[in-house]
Amino acid sequence: MWQHRRQMPMIGRDAVKKRAMMNPARCLAVLIVAAGCTPNGQSDAANLSDLQSSCEAWVSAETGVRPSDVQATSTKSNPTGSVTTILVTGSAAPWLCLADPGGVITGVEYAQEG
Repeated sequence: MWQHRRQMPMIGRDAVKKRAMMNPARCLAVLIVAAGCTPNGQSDAANLSDLQSSCEAWVSAETGVRPSDVQATSTKSNPTGSVTTILVTGSAAPWLCLADPGGVITGVEYAQEG
């Protein structure tokens, strides 16, 4: 009652191994794309909104102006971080909020020279 096990030809085994090795790589690529390549799966818009809100709070605290009188108008990103422009009611020039590439605020400064 011996059953003869048929062995796969060597070429077939290699093909199966190759497919098995490629599938996890494909899955990983799909997961990265699905997550949007952002931390914690957050969208870029959510990250930008969080950064702008934090900048508004920091400038409000720095100037002593009510939070309702402080508004982020734009954020420009580059490889070294980002700069968010903040308008403050009654100020002659905007404030700048500087953040590192991870979105951590490193400081705020008044944009008017002098």
